[in-house]
Amino acid sequence: VRASGRVTAPDCPFCGAELKRPAELKISDGETGLGGSCACGAIYLVDTTGKNVGTIMSQLLVKAAEMLSKDIGQLIPEEDYQEEILSYDWRNHRSTGVNAGYGDRTGRLYIVKVKKTT
Repeated sequence: VRASGRVTAPDCPFCGAELKRPAELKISDGETGLGGSCACGAIYLVDTTGKNVGTIMSQLLVKAAEMLSKDIGQLIPEEDYQEEILSYDWRNHRSTGVNAGYGDRTGRLYIVKVKKTT
């Protein structure tokens, strides 16, 4: 992930591939959001306001638990999944990289990479 602060299309923090513009994504029965997935298996959702971290992360963790056939309460950070948050301009599909704080007034791209079970 860029440390230079350059504004470019967002890259996956786990494999470096350019992430596609988010599209409507099924999160669970009756629930959808803007997001997508990377070729490396990471999944991401957009928070256009940067103020819905709880909702977005819980939605991603529901997906991660489903992928691991676990209950969400059984997930262990770093053991079952990794997470990263990018600053994100959803109108222009641009990012300055890893989010440094919540005072920048931009949207967020929340990304979770599920660690495969052996």
